[in-house]
Order: sequence, then structure tokens, then C-alpha cells
Amino acid sequence: MTVALVVWYEHDLAHERDTRDATIVAEVLSATSDADVIRAAIGRTSAGRSGRLEVRLADGTVLGMSSGAPAFSLPARAEDGNDAVVSVVATPAHLPGITITVLAVAAVTAVAGSVPLLVRPLLPVTRALTMLTEVARDGRGRVQVNGPHELQELAEAINAAADRTEDLLSKEREMVADVSHRLRTPLTALRLDADAIESGETADRIRASIGALERDVNRIIHSLRPSKTATTAPSCDLTAAVKERMSFWSSYAETQKRSLDVALTDEPTAVPLSREDVDAVVDTLLANVFQHTPPSAPVAVEIVRHAGWITLVVEDGGPGVADPSGALRRGTSGSGSTGLGLDIARSAVEATGGRIIVDKGRLGGARVRLKMSEAGREQSPEDPRAWRLWSKNNRRQRNG
Repeated sequence: MTVALVVWYEHDLAHERDTRDATIVAEVLSATSDADVIRAAIGRTSAGRSGRLEVRLADGTVLGMSSGAPAFSLPARAEDGNDAVVSVVATPAHLPGITITVLAVAAVTAVAGSVPLLVRPLLPVTRALTMLTEVARDGRGRVQVNGPHELQELAEAINAAADRTEDLLSKEREMVADVSHRLRTPLTALRLDADAIESGETADRIRASIGALERDVNRIIHSLRPSKTATTAPSCDLTAAVKERMSFWSSYAETQKRSLDVALTDEPTAVPLSREDVDAVVDTLLANVFQHTPPSAPVAVEIVRHAGWITLVVEDGGPGVADPSGALRRGTSGSGSTGLGLDIARSAVEATGGRIIVDKGRLGGARVRLKMSEAGREQSPEDPRAWRLWSKNNRRQRNG
């Protein structure tokens, strides 16, 4: 009887280890569908290293390796929602001289006493896996696990994969910004030059072609933009962005012999918008001014920071806007020439909880004020119309 209990106890410990290995792999399956990460998890288990553990996915894909009939199979739910099975082949057992009856009696005794042994060692593993799953699903921060060595190595592998993903997203954002600069700047200059051509069939055809090209470029840029599920909220230094865009618009003002005054603050001016969105806003406002005012009309650009709000002001000495609220409602310049309009600026500003104000400025013409909240600072929208967009934007940033 003593021999039977000892043998069964050893068999029970082996089964406990296999169960723990299968549970670890099943939890990893629920957190990620990356085949490399799953294979790494299998390779870090005792059953996986000995070629006794495999994962069979819903599409028939088999990860890991096992030979022989499985001792047990553990149903699992993959991260993509499909069913999967984790199977383990038992270690060959040689039990000479022990009858079936003795083993049955020994089994009852061993199982009754092994329940605490099964539960207690799995508690830290379960806690660690729960933490790993929550962090992996949330998609924010790094995984930190205080548990078995295998789980710590798995956490490091997941962190490395997250770092690679973030690096790819960063390169993608840089590519989109580069595309925006390389395409929008010459297109804007071409549009303004085309608008200076006198009316006629040829001029109308050129403007129509530029408009079609402009729309295609905008569609391409929007299709290249990263998904809104990026792990970090957008942020951009408004002063740095305006300063860089003014290098183009200052040169264009010189060709028209137009006065352009730029006043930028030395204080930090981080706003919760991406760099490409800020560039699009600045280019839209300046393009409207250069297109709809004579070259003799002066232009002024200013950034003001006060009480958690950052305001971009663009004003001119042109004829002004007869119906400011109508211009915002239409979202066009009124002539149908740019195809961009003030709705780009309005949508961007309202996404931060701010608002856009169009009125008469000190230069005698139109003044457009874009009041944006400071990045990282919770502000309630000043304009009731901005509540819906601001709330939606904040929920998206919190949920990732």
C-alpha cells in the first residue's frame, strides 16, 4: 500500500505540473493571438520542452509538438474569440507489481489529500496570469509579473513585442507627417497660383484639375493615418509647428510683397492634437487669407497662452467676413476654390474642448481665433456645441 501511495503521489505531482503548464499556455492564448508569443510560452514550460504539449487552434493550426495520445486536453478560448485546445501527453509511468485494485484504493486516498497541494501552488500563477492578461488587453504600459520564472520571461517577450509595435506606429506617424508636408505644401502653392490666373476656360480647367488632385491627396493621407487605437494620446507643440509652417508662408508673402507679422510665445504650448492635424489647420487658415485678400493686405499670426488655454490667432487686413457664423456653418471659403474650409479648423479645435471665433480684428479684416485646451490638462468645453466631440475624443483617449 505504501509503495502504491508513493507511486501514485509521484504520478499526481507530474499531473499537477502538466496541469499548471497547460493552464499557463491557455491564459496566454486568451491574452494574445501572436503565434510567436504562444510558441515562446510553450517552450518555457516543462511539458513543452519535453515535446509533450501542443496547442490546436480552431483553423487546425498546431503550435508545439507532442507524440502519443494526450493524457488530458484543456479547452481554451483564444484572444480572437475562437475555441482552442491545449493537450498534454503524460510522462510514461512504469508501475510493476501494483494491481488495479490497489491503485484504485491508492487513488482515492491520494486525490483526497492532494487537493490543497493542487490549489496552493496555482494561486500565485493565477494571480500573475490575471495581471498579465489585464495589461495585455488594456494595451497600455508594460507587463510586470511577480511569479514563476516562465511567466517573467513571457512578460519580457510581450514587452519586447509591444516595443516593436510602438516603434512601427511611430515610424508610420512620421511617414504620414512627411507625406503631408511633401504633398500639401506644393499643392497649396499651386492652388494659390492658379487662383491668381484670370478667368477663362483654360484657367477653370487648371483649377478643376488641381481640386481633383487635392481631394485625392487628402484621401491618401487620411488612409495612411494610424488607427485611433494608438496607445498614446496625440500631442504637439503648437509654437514649433507654426514656426516651421511660417518658413513656407513667409517666403510666399515675400513674393507678393505682403506684410506678415508673426508673434510666438516662449512658454510651452502643447495641445492635444497630432502634428499633421495642426499643420492642416495652419495651412488652411493661411491659404484662405492669401487667396481671399489682396497682396497689399497685411497678415498677422499670434499664439497666446493663458489659464490652461492656448489660442492661435490669424488675422488680416482684407475685406473681412460678412457672415462669420455662416462661414463656419458652410465650412467653405465662399468661392469653392480651396476645398478645405474653416470646418477643418473648427473640428480640430472642438476635439480639444475649445472653440473657434471669427470676428473683425485690429487690422480691419477678418480675425480667426482658435482656442485650444492645453495637452494633459482637463478642461470643460466653453462652447456647448463642442461637448459631444470633446467627450467622444476624451473617451477614445482613455479607453485606448
